[in-house]
Amino acid sequence: MVVFSIMESEEQREIGAEEGVAAEEKGWETAPERGAAPPAEGGNKGLLPGLLCDLKGGARLSLLLRSDLERLDATSARLVLLVLTDLALNLLCSFVLVGTGGYFSYSSLPGFFFHLPLLLLIGLVAGRLLSRCGAAPAVAAALIALSIPIEFCHSILEAVAQLRHFEWLQDYLTAPHYYRFYWWWGAAALLFLFRIDPARGLRRLRLPLLFALLVLPPLWYFPRGDLWASSAQESESGELSLTDEVLAAQAKLLDRELAALKPGRPGVTDIYFVGFAGDASQDVFLKELNYAKGLFDRRFGTSGRSVLLANNPQSATTLPFASAGNLERTLVRIGEVMNRDEDLVFLYLSSHGSRDHELAVNNPPLELKQLTPELLKRELALAGIKWKVVVVSACFSGGFVPPLQDDGTLVMTAADATHESFGCGFGEDFTWFGEAFLEGAMSKEFSFTAAFDRARETIRKWEEERGETPSNPQISLGKGIEPKLGLLEKVLKEGKSKKP
Repeated sequence: MVVFSIMESEEQREIGAEEGVAAEEKGWETAPERGAAPPAEGGNKGLLPGLLCDLKGGARLSLLLRSDLERLDATSARLVLLVLTDLALNLLCSFVLVGTGGYFSYSSLPGFFFHLPLLLLIGLVAGRLLSRCGAAPAVAAALIALSIPIEFCHSILEAVAQLRHFEWLQDYLTAPHYYRFYWWWGAAALLFLFRIDPARGLRRLRLPLLFALLVLPPLWYFPRGDLWASSAQESESGELSLTDEVLAAQAKLLDRELAALKPGRPGVTDIYFVGFAGDASQDVFLKELNYAKGLFDRRFGTSGRSVLLANNPQSATTLPFASAGNLERTLVRIGEVMNRDEDLVFLYLSSHGSRDHELAVNNPPLELKQLTPELLKRELALAGIKWKVVVVSACFSGGFVPPLQDDGTLVMTAADATHESFGCGFGEDFTWFGEAFLEGAMSKEFSFTAAFDRARETIRKWEEERGETPSNPQISLGKGIEPKLGLLEKVLKEGKSKKP
């Protein structure tokens, strides 16, 4: 045994000497010769001290500073420990943010390891280019260690965003890519790969370029879910199942609705009602639009001239889906059957809204185009509808006003372009705007503008009582449509007074 040990030691020394000669022949310069980090602190220590050194190195890399990780001495064991630490930190942070009301997301677990083959691939490539046979786990470990402090910073900001005065941060913390603060991680990773290559001139860009081609694109298109998820992220009525029954119904529903639309009557201003409940995750939008359609059918004579589009598992076999395409088809058909010079379209949109002024069109597992003010304007123009009232009940919906306003249009929104509206919670029957405008005002008024003024005052009182930031509902009344709405109000009042 002693002889074998001596022979093995001699063989290892010979291999080491040969590798040293090969490195010199290839022009390899050691880290100290290039002014890199000092000798690694965690290389010969146990796993826990090594982990602490790796986390320290990752924090330095995230700040674009040099780190011991650039020496590429991390082992496979340290890589595994970093992966498990990353997993545990995600679970812990998401649990703290969501609370005990959440659940462990088993479906997110496989995707949590999506990055590993990609990072090991760039590590293997680095090992071949740098003649470092152990570079694969070391490069992967460095890139994962780099991500941990960045993800931790994101979690801290998510916690801050739950405070009332910092809610505006939430829209800037969306993470549609694999890593949070994706470009921060990507830029730090590119700098790390640039530093570990001792080549001169343009050859030093080979690793960053390969990383940009092999790793960044997949991680751009593949988001990573949290391991502890909020129950509120699930749909209130469950997720849509695309069964044969649903597909067969959807193939016929919109055609049937559009074919049944009554034409406009000569000499009479008929109102056509179109409702659009855009988000399937909460029932409040469908409930609000069901009430709105019933109210207009009863009070404003739209029966036979109303269409409701909705995204909700409850209505998948009874109502056409709310999509940009179905809305366009509906508006175009109404433009064909109405008297364009006399009749009016009342379009009511209810959903979540974003700071980018997109109305959420969400019905998983379908992938639907979001509704923007510019897209809606094009669809209305394509339909050739002259007189129209557009109501947008959503956060930041004031962004719809400038693109839509013209002489023939009345636009009313639940908020201005920079503030949220309220009331779109689980179990609600109305958003605040829907309750104040539809149930509180339109059920008593025939004037759309008077109903809006009444609703705006009601919402202002609610916001003051509950200490909410004012949503500032907006209104824009076109000069051409103003007298037409006055005449319509008069006709509706007269019709009401003649009824027994």
